Amino acid sequence: MIQRDGLLRLLAQQDVPFECEYHEQVLNMAESGALELSLGGARCKNLLLQDKQGGLYLVVTTAHKSLDLSAIAKTLNSKRLSFASADRLFDLLGVRPGSLSPLALVNDHAHCVHLVIDNDLAHERVFLFHPLDSTATIALSRQSLEVFLQRIGRAPSWHALEARQAA
Repeated sequence: MIQRDGLLRLLAQQDVPFECEYHEQVLNMAESGALELSLGGARCKNLLLQDKQGGLYLVVTTAHKSLDLSAIAKTLNSKRLSFASADRLFDLLGVRPGSLSPLALVNDHAHCVHLVIDNDLAHERVFLFHPLDSTATIALSRQSLEVFLQRIGRAPSWHALEARQAA
């Protein structure tokens, strides 16, 4: 499986423009949000969800949105979604919790994970993602992300994803 440095080399070889900044390891959105980055762009929350029928979804949404998994299951024509385990995340995509992003699909050679991006990100011009390792962040324009995904044979589906209602 490709790791961070291999991914950065691949992006450069494919002439996919990006900026990279190294930092201390972050393990969750709270720690990521506390980072003072020189890079500008939308910080994204990335979740690996699974259903009982074997469907796998890498869901990308805004950093502060808590998703309604029941509503998303209906949107994706699934019965019930749950979070994939850390072991499953590593086995499928070669990343640990806190390091997931659409870039990890480079390691999904069987194309079993479907990429779902929240419409709330549709207006963003630049995205911030961890490049398979949460000790770095890269800034990719939407166009660069789309080019990369196309080159690895992965087309995202964009959906309106509902937030969980506050109790």
